Amino acid sequence: MRRGTPFTYALAVAVLAISGLLGIWGFRGSPFLDTADARVFERPDWTVGIDTPGSYPAYRLSADGTAVPVGRVVLLDDRRVEMRLFPDVEAVSYDDSRVVLLETDVKALWALVPAASKDEIARVGERLVSLMRDRFVAMVAQPAFVTDYREPLQRIIEDAYVSMWRDPKMQLINRTVSDMFNQADGERLAAAVLPIALPKLRSAVFEMVLPSWEAMHDLVVEGKLDTRPLERAAAEIMIDPKVQRLMMRHLFDIAEDERSWRVGALMVDAFFDTLTADPRLEPLVERMLRDPRFSRELRTLETELSAMSMQVFSRIVERGNGHPDTLAVRVIRYILLNRRRLVALVVKDGSPAARELSRYEPLVESRS
Repeated sequence: MRRGTPFTYALAVAVLAISGLLGIWGFRGSPFLDTADARVFERPDWTVGIDTPGSYPAYRLSADGTAVPVGRVVLLDDRRVEMRLFPDVEAVSYDDSRVVLLETDVKALWALVPAASKDEIARVGERLVSLMRDRFVAMVAQPAFVTDYREPLQRIIEDAYVSMWRDPKMQLINRTVSDMFNQADGERLAAAVLPIALPKLRSAVFEMVLPSWEAMHDLVVEGKLDTRPLERAAAEIMIDPKVQRLMMRHLFDIAEDERSWRVGALMVDAFFDTLTADPRLEPLVERMLRDPRFSRELRTLETELSAMSMQVFSRIVERGNGHPDTLAVRVIRYILLNRRRLVALVVKDGSPAARELSRYEPLVESRS
């Protein structure tokens, strides 16, 4: 084995020293400048379980939403978080800003998207819904769908809907919906709707019990009660403009509750779990997708979906300068890798970013 010369040993030591210096520089800033501005904050409860010590990047958001690296955030222990700003970064201050700690998940990725980009994504979504509706209508209107696919697909969907209500998740959904209805002042809604609905219901009940030979015969002999007047009254109540306004106002109150989104996700999850568990679905859908009679609609849908997906992705990742944002790319990478990571943001008060991130609680500076 050949031994190294004094020159190679000295060169190895120099390389290690430079590597260590660059590591310190990247973490704490230039060693030739003043010490980085560091402050200690209270650690949020939701970060419990994340290993310490851990160091994560910190950014500030410019006016167009572009993320600019400004320092590091370090989890010191279970109670403290230290925020260190690079000393060689200008125009960064705690005085008119707040520090927000985010987990790199889909919710954080969406919160980082500027409002203008969200508006464009919403318009793309509207076009997507319109496109899918048109393609779906064109497919189901064909005789091939009616004769070969409509009845079996309808039976699968109906069976999935019935089975969904036996899912244990639905018990949680029912309790949550009941609590939301009570918190949104359901009694007030009922009191507002009752004066509108009561006259129609009274007329319907009177019509149902009005003596007639035919009604008496059906009730006594066959045990049937004509409920058509009550059904008509219910339909009239639902299409009444005053009732619709009251219902929409009530739905907006419920929609402000974050639990409504969780309920919707649970219901969709329960339905699709039941639907995809049906062994009849996969071969039916596969046969339909391979059917040459639907090739034109499916090809159009595939082309449009590809273009819209790229447009949505660019709006999520790109910022005002037209280049991919480093923070957005980082969040997407950790989502795809299924790794739990954190990122800190220094958010200037009153900025567009502050409005987009208003749902996140700022870190509280530690007094100890």
